[in-house]
Amino acid sequence: MKISTQFIIILFLSCSIATIVPAQKKKAIATIFKPVGTVDYKTGEKDWTKAKAATPLIPGDIVRTQENSFAIVKFLENSVIRVQEKSEVTVSGEIAKGEFSKNVHLQRGEVGFDVKKRSNEKFEFSTPTSVASIRGTGGLLIAGQDSNDVLILGSGNVDFKNLISNTIYNVKAGQTAYSMSDGSVKVEESSAEDRRLLKKSSADSTKPESGNKPEGNNQGGTKTDSTGTIDSTETSSSSETTGITIGLTINSPVGRENKDLTVSVEVTESSITMDSLKRSVKDLTLFYRPKQGQIFKMLKAQFSDRVTKFTIPAADVYSPEIAVYAVLKLSDASEFSVPAASPETNPIVLPIQAGQKNELKIPFTDPTGKKKTMIIEYK
Repeated sequence: MKISTQFIIILFLSCSIATIVPAQKKKAIATIFKPVGTVDYKTGEKDWTKAKAATPLIPGDIVRTQENSFAIVKFLENSVIRVQEKSEVTVSGEIAKGEFSKNVHLQRGEVGFDVKKRSNEKFEFSTPTSVASIRGTGGLLIAGQDSNDVLILGSGNVDFKNLISNTIYNVKAGQTAYSMSDGSVKVEESSAEDRRLLKKSSADSTKPESGNKPEGNNQGGTKTDSTGTIDSTETSSSSETTGITIGLTINSPVGRENKDLTVSVEVTESSITMDSLKRSVKDLTLFYRPKQGQIFKMLKAQFSDRVTKFTIPAADVYSPEIAVYAVLKLSDASEFSVPAASPETNPIVLPIQAGQKNELKIPFTDPTGKKKTMIIEYK
């Protein structure tokens, strides 16, 4: 039986094209939103890499912190974990039967958490000894020495399971649970020391310890609400001039390279009424520096409410970060800024994720009738 040369060529090309389609890459499920001090992460068999703001994490990635260091990790649905000093966690996640399951495995150290309650989602924290099933909860998990774990709960409730005995207790807000290496579990009301540790884990994420301030950062910190949503990347202390006190905050999501970035300036405190402030404001300006070493550019907006939004154009949004500050001027010549002190030399640093690779997808049908896709990456 003869086979036409044309058919052989088509079959050869189809097989060749099919072999160049890369395996599907894992998608990021979280972001290292804010690393402070010495923070590293590891993907697969690769070496440890220093973490930067807006570093994406895929399932299986490991994050570790050294002494006097911590990292804020934000998941796609806005849940937030705070990896405390001298800790190591592995983040995982998968979608099965319409449910998004996430797991944070704490190998050692401590992790604070604010998990946002959502339908069709499952969030677990685990250690070598215990598993905590979370549903809209804030608290602190400590992987103790000798496999004795401690769970301090600030809000919500958690099913806390000891993996040795399979004993499960429902822990409620204001309680502390102990999961022991002998399989026992104990639950009691949180002590003053427990509440102090819980408060410290949250405070560590909002204000760096003295002497451990990250390069390029300013006074203030990341503001997280009870659901784990990061509302502010940095805040200023209120300033006082000519008898008027005004506090300002800059809010922004994690930006993406070559995409417009919306930055909001919010009045969080004012010693005069908002109506009086509206009449008194002469000018509100957002200053931003696209790249280190460049000069600051300006964006002006009409002040009309407590929150004023600015849009930094995509052409000026570069990875890994963009520096910003804002100045509010009143008609009496008084000025207020965020940060409050030396804003131009001590600006707020917003993390920017690197842009995705450019891909050209070409669908085709092979001689057997199967639909396939050829993916070509280009710069």
